[in-house]
Amino acid sequence: MSTARIETQLGPVFLSVGDNALKELRFEDGALHEDPGARDFAGRIRAYFNGDLHAFNTARLDPAGTPFQKSVWDLVRKIPAGMTRAYGELARELGRPSASRAIGAANGANPVCLAIPCHRVIGASGALTGYAWGLDRKRWLLAHEMAAGKSVGAAALLGGRPYKSYESTYADGQSAPLK
Repeated sequence: MSTARIETQLGPVFLSVGDNALKELRFEDGALHEDPGARDFAGRIRAYFNGDLHAFNTARLDPAGTPFQKSVWDLVRKIPAGMTRAYGELARELGRPSASRAIGAANGANPVCLAIPCHRVIGASGALTGYAWGLDRKRWLLAHEMAAGKSVGAAALLGGRPYKSYESTYADGQSAPLK
């Protein structure tokens, strides 16, 4: 298993790689380091934060999870950058319309944030809800994706809805902090 802890605009992230597949990716404090086997994924993280929102599209992932969690993560991975989907929308797409809470639990258990963009999942009202790494990071990530200038029009054809402007006030009464 190879690991790295690298600095990003949102603080250090830890990643682990095994058999050339990303196993874990999470925000975490600690000493920075980068094993040779983790360099490809460390480069993908840097590329994402530098505006390449497709840096993880071809990444080989191998997150530990149940079959249900993996089916949720497969759907979440298909949400285009700059777009959001509600938990209920994902539940209906899985053919389990009453499973919004289970979708939320699976999304919250995602072991490879960013690569499986769980920050793109929101509440039915459009409110930013639960994010393991904090709502400030979730706001920042969504604003980052909008600011990177990816085609929201084309993404809208694929499903989802554009994320509100980072200048907006959200349902929780706070504005997105862009630094």
